[in-house]
Amino acid sequence: MSISVRLPLLFISSILVIIAAVCFLVYYRFEKRMIDEYTAMGASATIMMTREFDPDKVPMYLEENFELEEYNTIRQNLVFLKEHYPDVMYMYIYHFIPEGGEVIFDLDSDFSLDADPPGTLYDPDPAVVPYMDELCAGEQIPVLTGDTDDGYMLTYMRPVYYSNGDYCCHVCVDFSMEDVHKKDILFVLSMLIVLGITMIVIVLIDVHVMKVTVTGPINRMKHATDSFSYKDESDHQKNINVMEELKIHTGDEIEDIYQLFIAFMKNNLTYMKNLSKAESDIKDKDAKIGQISEEAYKDTLTNVGSKAAYKKDVAEINKLISSGTHSFAVVMVDVNDLKKINDEYGHEAGDTYIKGSCSMICEVFKHSPVYRIGGDEFVVILSSRDYENRDDLKTELENAFAESFGKTDCDPWFRYSASVGMSENTEDDTDFESVFKRADQDMYEAKKEFKKKHGSYR
Repeated sequence: MSISVRLPLLFISSILVIIAAVCFLVYYRFEKRMIDEYTAMGASATIMMTREFDPDKVPMYLEENFELEEYNTIRQNLVFLKEHYPDVMYMYIYHFIPEGGEVIFDLDSDFSLDADPPGTLYDPDPAVVPYMDELCAGEQIPVLTGDTDDGYMLTYMRPVYYSNGDYCCHVCVDFSMEDVHKKDILFVLSMLIVLGITMIVIVLIDVHVMKVTVTGPINRMKHATDSFSYKDESDHQKNINVMEELKIHTGDEIEDIYQLFIAFMKNNLTYMKNLSKAESDIKDKDAKIGQISEEAYKDTLTNVGSKAAYKKDVAEINKLISSGTHSFAVVMVDVNDLKKINDEYGHEAGDTYIKGSCSMICEVFKHSPVYRIGGDEFVVILSSRDYENRDDLKTELENAFAESFGKTDCDPWFRYSASVGMSENTEDDTDFESVFKRADQDMYEAKKEFKKKHGSYR
């Protein structure tokens, strides 16, 4: 969803929340004021009702009721009192027992013989049921409010006691708050309508202002960027021209962003030009460095790994050893009688002898790196397939050198011979050097056997 839509929606939502909160608070305030006013009237009316009768004569009222002149006088006074209290719907005096309310005075009863006389027991109203224990104990209960069959009403009930302090009855009034309640609701609704219309006008004005000063310029920049191309420097220059043609002058942060964006694009174009030149220079340097690196890591005579390459790879293996996840073996190969070949037949023959011996090593260990670390010393680092077949491959190499050395009809520099030693890493090895030393020692033992069998040239 674009910002031109989200900003008005956010503004409208905020206004709606504010209006709803205001209306709720106004309604709550009016409702509370109305309940407080009718509660005060209920308290006043029930006090005046208690002054009209003698609680100690209630048993007599129940026994003789309409036949008693005093009872009828009290009833007429209560009718007069009811008529002078606005909005009183019911006025009655009940004695509450667990089974319900026993009528003592009820202004809705008439004097006819077939009417329910005082002493009639009524089932408690559903709103009164939760408070029956308190009523039967002669306690004051909270004011009751809510919708009934007769509309929205408030009931106030005051306990009355005999002269000895025992519970006698409750004097009760029911106020109809229906009209006032409706007026409160109508007022809140009318206020809601006025606020709604005001909000619509404000929102329309604000949306128009936002469209001119905020979302409009942003949309223009957004549509402009949709057409951008970034293939080369000329495309970036065209992008800058498109943005400058927008000519956004809002005099606020939007214009600042617009100018910063153009400045960024120009800086980016300058950077691209410099980067292109730098990339060209780097390619030339990389080519030269690559050539130098290749020469540094390759032995010039045998084309296997040089001592520098060997040291670099050993450093990587040491990192793997520390993690405990790398299995490998080291094969140490020392060419036999190289000094004799050089002394008797020249260094050219010696070079041929070294290259031939190296070829035999590479032929056997096809899947592992071979390094020349000295004039007549080679190291092979076995992993994967060659590591799994290390014993067989070592034997194969030893047999190949023995067979070549046994060809007495060949020139000496073609009778390749070398001593071979091997060792694999264990859990106790903490670095490559410990494995290499064992392989070197194993090679040294093989070298001693060769000299013991074929003699030593000094």
